[in-house]
Amino acid sequence: MSRIIVKHLPKHITEEKLRNIFGTKGVITDLQLKYTVDGKFRQFGFIGYSSEEEAQAAIKHFHNTCIQTSRVHVESCAALGSEEKPQSWSKYAKDSKKNLDIAKAEKEKEIAADKLKAKEKKTKEKKRNKVDEILGEHKDDPAFQEFMQAHDKTRSLWANDAGLAEKRDDDDQDDNEEEEEENKDVDPKPSIGRDDSGVDADAGEDEEEEDEQPVEKLAEKPISDLEYMKSLMATPSTSKTSTAVTTKKAKPDKSNLELFTIKIHNVPYNTKRQEVLKFFKPLKPYSVRLPGKVHGFCYVGFKTEKDMAKAMLKNKSFIKGKQVFFSDFTEKNKVTKANKEGRTITTTKSDGDTGKMGKWKQQQDSLQTEDNISESGRIFFRNLAYTITETDLQKLFEQFGPVVEINLPVDKITRKIKGFGTVTYMMPEHALKAFNSLDGSDFHGRLLHLLPGKELDKDGDKEDMDENDASLSFKQKKALKLKKSAQKPIGWNTLFLGANAVADILAKQFKTSKEHILDTSQGGSSAAVRLALGETQIVMEMKQFLEQEGVRLSAFDGVNQKRSKTVIVAKNLPAGTEVSELSPVFSRYGPIGRIVLPPSGVTALIEYCDASEARQAFKKLAYSKFKDAPLFLEWAPDETFTVSLNGEAIIPKSEPKLEPEPEPAKGKGKTEPVAEDADDEPEPETTIFLRNLNFKTVQETVWEHFRHLGTIHTVEIARRADPQNPRHSTSLGYGFIQFKKHSVAENALKNMQMTTIDGNSVELKRSDRVLKTQEQESSRRRQGSQKKQTGTKILVRNIPFQAQYREVRDIFKAFGELTSLRIPKKMAPGEDAHRGFGFVDFVTKADAKRAFDALSASTHLYGRRLVLEWATHEEHDDVEELRKRTAIKFDANQMATNAKRSRRAFFDVESNIPQSANNDDDDDNDGDM
Repeated sequence: MSRIIVKHLPKHITEEKLRNIFGTKGVITDLQLKYTVDGKFRQFGFIGYSSEEEAQAAIKHFHNTCIQTSRVHVESCAALGSEEKPQSWSKYAKDSKKNLDIAKAEKEKEIAADKLKAKEKKTKEKKRNKVDEILGEHKDDPAFQEFMQAHDKTRSLWANDAGLAEKRDDDDQDDNEEEEEENKDVDPKPSIGRDDSGVDADAGEDEEEEDEQPVEKLAEKPISDLEYMKSLMATPSTSKTSTAVTTKKAKPDKSNLELFTIKIHNVPYNTKRQEVLKFFKPLKPYSVRLPGKVHGFCYVGFKTEKDMAKAMLKNKSFIKGKQVFFSDFTEKNKVTKANKEGRTITTTKSDGDTGKMGKWKQQQDSLQTEDNISESGRIFFRNLAYTITETDLQKLFEQFGPVVEINLPVDKITRKIKGFGTVTYMMPEHALKAFNSLDGSDFHGRLLHLLPGKELDKDGDKEDMDENDASLSFKQKKALKLKKSAQKPIGWNTLFLGANAVADILAKQFKTSKEHILDTSQGGSSAAVRLALGETQIVMEMKQFLEQEGVRLSAFDGVNQKRSKTVIVAKNLPAGTEVSELSPVFSRYGPIGRIVLPPSGVTALIEYCDASEARQAFKKLAYSKFKDAPLFLEWAPDETFTVSLNGEAIIPKSEPKLEPEPEPAKGKGKTEPVAEDADDEPEPETTIFLRNLNFKTVQETVWEHFRHLGTIHTVEIARRADPQNPRHSTSLGYGFIQFKKHSVAENALKNMQMTTIDGNSVELKRSDRVLKTQEQESSRRRQGSQKKQTGTKILVRNIPFQAQYREVRDIFKAFGELTSLRIPKKMAPGEDAHRGFGFVDFVTKADAKRAFDALSASTHLYGRRLVLEWATHEEHDDVEELRKRTAIKFDANQMATNAKRSRRAFFDVESNIPQSANNDDDDDNDGDM
């Protein structure tokens, strides 16, 4: 835990002083002093360090020390939601025992009040049902109706009170409010005294006089006696209330008037309302609001949108010699009014602003409609320390599964991260696991907060729709398809030069025209040879320039290697492109660290300072038009430069990859044989089957057990997936070991039989199995041996079929004197075409090496790249000898078609004959023949 808590701090300590004290033990990423709602300091705080070691050093140094006469207590913070967290005792803590007891008591009190209210409600319902039952019996009785008509005001008033009481009960049932508040809302004068007869004792004579005129009017209407008696039941207070409401509604409510508001910025100090009104003449603003405590802006409201549009024309005008700026504040003004009235509204502005609502609450509301993490695999993270790098986040999130992309925005002004970002996993289940494990965890001294990631922009879907649109041409569909697949690693030849670019560069160097370079009417070499040699010369100059600029050319030789996140290779640039032309195009997306552009100007390396800006530039500029050609972009290999932007030397991690092989060389007295045949191919019949291995035995143990016999090619232990945990595998108790030499394998079968490995006696048997790693290692060694010079002879592959013998000779003749050049022809009768490869033999090794280094980089003849390899010993033989040996192998293969063959035989590439490791089978074959 890199986050600590400091208790018993002085009352008047400041954050700056505390940062200076604890900053001596490491980089502080977060510091929080805790206060109450009233602003009282609680005398403790939290401090976050960039690493756990720094936090432990601070605890060890500052624990039980004094700060301004206060002995502080320093300890590590408990994880969020951890059961090991001690019980809080402060009354300000929500989880303290005192607050929990109070909350529990309040909850019990609420439950008791609800029970009492439900009981009272039930009693009232019983009474009401009883009254309804009594009245229902006499509802149609004429005597009862005559009785009700005879008792005019006294009984009517009693009936009115009963009706009001029923109304109160209904309101009480609907709103669940207290009875006193309900009486106050229904009857403004609930405390009117009544005499024994039920008549109001405090009713005034003036009120009776006011009711005389309405009563006379009612008497003139044709209504029944019962309706007339009901009209007399209305109390003076009720009539007064209705009159007051009518009067109140008659007055216009200006507060609810919707105004079109303009906010004026940069208003001069002490500007008065009359000056603002004068500024807008002849327009007449409906309202002008100048804040009293804050200066520099004001609000002007208009009744119609047309008046506001006319007023906006005065934007950037001057008030008292100071230029002012306008902004539309209509929607925000509505939100402010709604917040004051306790309402919530949604604005129609594009930015989705919802007034004073918290920015995190806005985000959570917007995430309600988003997909679940288990479906999208995208997580939004925030509350990062500003010292975090994308590499740190990559290591953190890759613990749970492969990560597709990490987006970490950078502030364009401060050049620091904004403290939040998104991560996208390849598999959604990995994202869900990371969310459950990392949310609320400590990361570089801060509590990491994770949320479901918002849905990506639908750019990709639009491209799919456009790509399938029938109205688009084939060229447009192809461009959209290329744009979509731009992020995929393509692995182009970085040093490739088109024929047109080569001709332009040569014409510029030799100060001539392209027609003269391609013209072969005056004799000399062909145009294809000139372009091939010109390309070779340009590539050599380019390689020399790149090495001088600190580019590691060996990084471009590998296949399927790790790619850089900040370095982009820009291809297909027009010849003669300059840095001043590239810089404005790529710098729109962020500051560029460096641009390396060779003199030819057809390929450039652009390195950005930030990875997120590099991704944005790659996405926007891939296959976009630059001058008269599309830009071909590719991510450069990792560790392309020898020196970083900070001037630090970059040590390549990809070069010393073969670490496990030196392990067999640790034995005493056997280091020389191991080193001599380490790169040799294993001989036939060198694989041994190991039986009765311990289930805990690993490959290193087997290697150590047999290493003293000789060089081991590979060790393999059979394993299967664990049913309980599919990510792990378990041993099956057997395996294989393959040596380099056949004699070493025979020695192991004789002398190492039934020897003990991890407590088990291992049985050895001969095996004819070819291990999978053999082919991989062989191909790797063949690729490495292609660059090791074996003599003066070079094997040239991928020669175009239209290329002539004379053209191939002219290309290699430019690097030295040739001994011979042989290009085998096809065996079919009547055809004079060659087979697409040949052998070039130089007089000296120096000339051969110079030709190999120059032509193997990137030399194209008739559009096809020449592939050069050093000829092996077998390829030194004459072509006729090769034909004879091939015929012998072919005849032997025909003779062996009816031979009995082992089901587990391996295939010998040299002889094309299935070889069996079982001697009995060989004897049987001989007998059959």
